[in-house]
Amino acid sequence: MNNKRDGLTRFLEIFPGILTWGTLLGAPLLSYYHPVWVSVYIIAFDLYWFLKGGNVALHLLHSYATLKTHNKLNWMEWLERLANPSEFRGFLSEKIQSEPNYRLKRLYTDQLECVTQLSNAGREFDWKKIYHLIIAPTYKESLEVVELSVKSYLAADYPKDHLIFVLAVEERAGVEAQQNAEFLRQKYEHSFFDFLVVKHPDGIPGEAKGKGANITYAAKTAQKYLDGKGILYENVLVSVFDIDTVIDKQYFSHLTFDFLTTDKPHQTSYQPMPLFHNNIWDTPAIARVIAVSSSFWQLVEASRPDRLITFSSHSMSFKTVVDVGFWRVDIIPEDSHIFWQCFLHFNGDYRTRPLFTTVSMDAVLGESYMGTLVAQYKQKRRWAWGVTEISMVIPEFIKNTKIPLWKKLLYAERLIEGHYFWATASIMIAILGWMPLYLGGTHFGTTVVAVNLPIMTRAIMSIATFFLLFSMYVNMVLLPPRPKGYPWWKSVSMIVQWVFSPIVSSVFGSMPAIDAQTRLMFGRYMEFWVTPKIRKSTSVNNPEVEQAVIK
Repeated sequence: MNNKRDGLTRFLEIFPGILTWGTLLGAPLLSYYHPVWVSVYIIAFDLYWFLKGGNVALHLLHSYATLKTHNKLNWMEWLERLANPSEFRGFLSEKIQSEPNYRLKRLYTDQLECVTQLSNAGREFDWKKIYHLIIAPTYKESLEVVELSVKSYLAADYPKDHLIFVLAVEERAGVEAQQNAEFLRQKYEHSFFDFLVVKHPDGIPGEAKGKGANITYAAKTAQKYLDGKGILYENVLVSVFDIDTVIDKQYFSHLTFDFLTTDKPHQTSYQPMPLFHNNIWDTPAIARVIAVSSSFWQLVEASRPDRLITFSSHSMSFKTVVDVGFWRVDIIPEDSHIFWQCFLHFNGDYRTRPLFTTVSMDAVLGESYMGTLVAQYKQKRRWAWGVTEISMVIPEFIKNTKIPLWKKLLYAERLIEGHYFWATASIMIAILGWMPLYLGGTHFGTTVVAVNLPIMTRAIMSIATFFLLFSMYVNMVLLPPRPKGYPWWKSVSMIVQWVFSPIVSSVFGSMPAIDAQTRLMFGRYMEFWVTPKIRKSTSVNNPEVEQAVIK
């Protein structure tokens, strides 16, 4: 990573840490000298999070219901029908008249309006022109982990002669990783349109050791390949998948349909719903709660697409990737930053569209219980390193005069707010809310505010806890079936695990964020840390993946 920074960038690196530490250190001091002020703030803060919890629960249920609705459709059939827009409109009209389910009826209505509008504008819907470029960066993951992901792409219902697979191998991963890649290429090269193995050289000047450099090198190699085949960039959708990503069988057909029916398809990223389920039955309870919480947050964001930013495995137009200069090779949060690159390139006219289909990835699992907790903390700290987006994006907002001022202010505020609350919210709720009672002195203890503060705080938090039931319900219905041979109490533990939520929020939520912001404050820049991919079984509870036919 380039350590040369101008004054504004350095200030914006320090700023989040100042906000966080100002809150954490200022609250005890103000609790001692001005306990009434702090008490009023804490009550307002608790009330805010109470309302926010209700809002989050509603968004979670909305996304879950939408996901269920989309899963009922045969998207490959819809693609075939879409090729003839007039017949497709007739098909949708009939569905609207006969469908009793409100959500399906609403989906048919929305699609009818969309296809009619795009058809009138001259849009073509020839899905057979669309190729999918799959880039899967790998480091030292086992052959079993990589192969199960490959099998899931072959189990998809999209024609395999329209899938181009690129296994992006790091040179520094060693000989075994390269041998595994070559083994897979020989085994599966005839199952795709093509199977490419791209070795990313180590030590290229200006590159950080991370995923961004690897996938950019692979994408540039794929660009030359597409040129040689005469395949137009605008007809290629690139999906960058973490190496443990197992996709739903309708992923590519659903993605293609959404791409063809989006108003500005090349100014849109497509974000599936990540579920960390591959090895969920083998992970400790704390790791499960963290994995489920991460999945749920993405489901919540999917129901408010104006806030949605690309995360982990996602898809987008290859033409757009080329136009913006590929992923940055010198940063860690390449998955979110590619959104900002596009947002700036299109002067704010760019969006992330939720793709209501799932991709399943690994929950964190180490060689031991303590190893799992350490790995989990490091993963969350790496995610929290996304705070660097503030110092990278806001200076670009200032330079860009074509993005409306209101939009720049809104997105800048969301960036800062998100990372501030990530670091402080759980601690404020769990600890700081009681400080005025202990530090405010005997005089404060007799005031009306002091008497009512614990009552109001407990009441608000008790009601807010009710929203946890929504999370428990959605978790159980999305959970893959318990594998054969696993005891019944494993299912019970999936419910009991939620007692760890307060620990998870503070130790594996706020603490990694504080760690990342403090490192950034003092210029201790992080390198990319690869989360270990460990499974006790090679099964991912998906028979269609296990039985993928190899041609």
